[in-house]
Amino acid sequence: MAHIAIDARKYFDFGIGTYVQNLSNALSKLDSPHRYSLLVSEDDFSRVDCPARWTKEAVHHRKYSLGELFLFGYQVRGFGVDMFHAPHYTLPVGLVGKSVVTVHDLIHLKFPRYFTAVQKAYARIVLWHVARNAGAIITGSEHTKRDVVETLKVNERKVYSIHHGVQPGFQKVLEPGRIHAFRERFSLRNPYVLYVGNIKPHKNIPTLLRAFERIAASYKDLDLVFAGELLSKNNYLTKLVQTLGIGRRIRDLGHLATEELVRCYSEAEVLVLPSLYEGFGFTAVEAMACETPVVAANTSSLPEVVGEAGLIFEALDPKSLEDALRTVLSEPQTRRRLAEEGKRNIRRFSWDQAAQETLRVYETVLNQK
Repeated sequence: MAHIAIDARKYFDFGIGTYVQNLSNALSKLDSPHRYSLLVSEDDFSRVDCPARWTKEAVHHRKYSLGELFLFGYQVRGFGVDMFHAPHYTLPVGLVGKSVVTVHDLIHLKFPRYFTAVQKAYARIVLWHVARNAGAIITGSEHTKRDVVETLKVNERKVYSIHHGVQPGFQKVLEPGRIHAFRERFSLRNPYVLYVGNIKPHKNIPTLLRAFERIAASYKDLDLVFAGELLSKNNYLTKLVQTLGIGRRIRDLGHLATEELVRCYSEAEVLVLPSLYEGFGFTAVEAMACETPVVAANTSSLPEVVGEAGLIFEALDPKSLEDALRTVLSEPQTRRRLAEEGKRNIRRFSWDQAAQETLRVYETVLNQK
């Protein structure tokens, strides 16, 4: 029996937090001889729900700090850990025992212009360390696996592509009362195109705004809804909205609780993923689980995840996105087809399956000499 510790300091973060929560819950349901611990930030310790029969340990090193890189490993030693799973690319120096690292993407290396010199240097150092010292690397898609192998010069046999799953509870909301309450709370009177996520530069929000402006006159009662990071926090995007004259059509909801997000997906005419780079694309599978059509850029892992269940457009071409949106909005049969294809597609994405495959990776690494 081995003691396996999972770094859960990003437990409440978007994306990686989703990964940690769902993977740990699915692992806890497996018949495994191993003992598991979650390593939790001191500030979050009381808020983290630890799976039954698991333990949690408080750690005090900040994320993305020198202490995380050079001191965290020595604290982990004190917990008697046989194997450490980093659910992000940070692998501490000074670890004793085996390690598995999940690399969600290589955004810092693929799009360095979006990051500061310090951020780029930190990512290069840490990823170099991971490539040479991790017992295994897990990615959420075949695309990211190829990126890791080619960019970091890692032996392909060391890298495992394991698709993420769909969170429990993501399914189409049909009850009129719940839908009405959601729309009333956020004053959503009109049909809407939906974007979910942050507004970092690689998310390619300007292309979405320009495409929406091109269809706005044809669909006068259609709004564009942003759920996640507030669009209004970005001066450039705010000015672009004003320049395009679509300010009255933008609804900025901010971060939504899971139940509200499910309702938001369920009511959307279409979800748009305009991103230039994604390691997986959680929002695509969440939308499909809610039977919402998906339109995604032809970049990185998105075609792999969306498959035949969505429409693909040229990432930097507003006209291409405009055409895809017009197809979905004006053709009921296309919307129905995409909804049905989406329900079939998400069968590929299961946290239970991801946990089983992850456990096999653990076993492989634990058996390494």
